[in-house]
Amino acid sequence: MQPISELSIVFLTYNEEKNIGLILTQTYHVLKRMGITHEFVIVDDASTDHTRQEVRRLSQTIPEIRLIERDNERGVATAMVRGYNESRGAYLGTLDADLAHDPEYLPVMLKLLKSGNADFVIGSRYVPGARFIGKPFLNKIASIIGQLVVRIFLRLPVRDTSNNYRIFRREVWESIKNRLHPDGNIMLTEIVYRAHQNGFRIAEIPTVYEERRFGKSKLSVARESYRFFKNILKVKWG
Repeated sequence: MQPISELSIVFLTYNEEKNIGLILTQTYHVLKRMGITHEFVIVDDASTDHTRQEVRRLSQTIPEIRLIERDNERGVATAMVRGYNESRGAYLGTLDADLAHDPEYLPVMLKLLKSGNADFVIGSRYVPGARFIGKPFLNKIASIIGQLVVRIFLRLPVRDTSNNYRIFRREVWESIKNRLHPDGNIMLTEIVYRAHQNGFRIAEIPTVYEERRFGKSKLSVARESYRFFKNILKVKWG
């Protein structure tokens, strides 16, 4: 496939009407300011609020927006696969739709990729200089412990394997997409693991992670933690 833009950013949405307009507008202005050609691929899982209407409204002034409507399928992992598979950029990336990630880091991440010093760049929450804002203490501890277990079990030289703020070369996705187990948030870690297995160079830059401003998280920490540790065995031996 011949890329038609420099960067594709995938946003996964479910009832994000108060957030999606802000993150799309902010990201658009950052990329336009830096002269980065781009597209936004929004994969919506049957939102019951006005998320889709808000995306369609914005697409009137931001033609780079593409909306994929999923009405009979649910799940972060399969939505991510759909978004990446339909992206048309030379570089593929994701940001959370709930304003947890600041798009101002995108040009730095893309510059690192284009320098030839990395194939995969993660906006990390755990390298020196990174910060959390508003994340509950117990959630933060659970996340730190989870990442430590992952690093030891999978022998990964990466501190933050599960943050959904990342950009990588299209070649990375093409080389790993048929080996993934798209089941829950573990796929974020599996993408990193498969890329490392295939010899791609992974870099991390410090970012600020801010807990969502509007709406409630759709994830149960207990349920996702159980699912995460159960599925990590599939990643290792699958």
